Amino acid sequence: MSYISGMEFHFDLDFNEIDIEDAEQYLKKTVSKYSDVIYNQKTEIFVHLEEGSLKAKILILGAIYIGIGQYGSFRSGIDYMIQDAKSLKHLVTSELIKNGINESDIIESKKAYCDPDKIRRVLLAIERLELKSKISQTEQQKEISKIRTSVSNICWSLSEEDAGMFVSSINQKYWPPNRDIPYLIDKYRLMAREEDIIRYSISSGDQPLVNKVLQLTALPRSR
Repeated sequence: MSYISGMEFHFDLDFNEIDIEDAEQYLKKTVSKYSDVIYNQKTEIFVHLEEGSLKAKILILGAIYIGIGQYGSFRSGIDYMIQDAKSLKHLVTSELIKNGINESDIIESKKAYCDPDKIRRVLLAIERLELKSKISQTEQQKEISKIRTSVSNICWSLSEEDAGMFVSSINQKYWPPNRDIPYLIDKYRLMAREEDIIRYSISSGDQPLVNKVLQLTALPRSR
């Protein structure tokens, strides 16, 4: 499973006056009520409470490939998942207030930086590099090396299915020198939309890869 979403709250409440087990179970139940519907899957909720004025870190574990299946392409799916994470935080915040937490007691609330955010950052870096018309070969290789490192780090944190889906959505020149990458590509193929193929493949002159991607089997959509 991957960290598909998360949120952090800082409450003006005394940690020692809270029943920690009850608080954790309440937060898990509240979050899962919305996250299961939003991400179209059974999600796993991890809650960590810190002492002092109460801080709660909530992470939602699930499958990116299932969430992506609701949308038209990997890139647009990642963007939607990030928007969904923001919506989830607002829904949970509203539920907390509705159930008795004073809005003034919420000192801070923010969306956590999770795997879809990391993936989007890499996709944007690839986009920016592809759009650069004047760049030296040395500088280009330096940027590609950075992207490969980021892709490698992200793949380590993803499930096998999510990693395969991620690397299959980007041009092969950005794949890290990892012997597992071809295996993941073969096992978890992704049908990219035409605009994604054009953006990441044709602009780099990788026509064989374009032909290969066009033959991939599309993931089922939920909506």
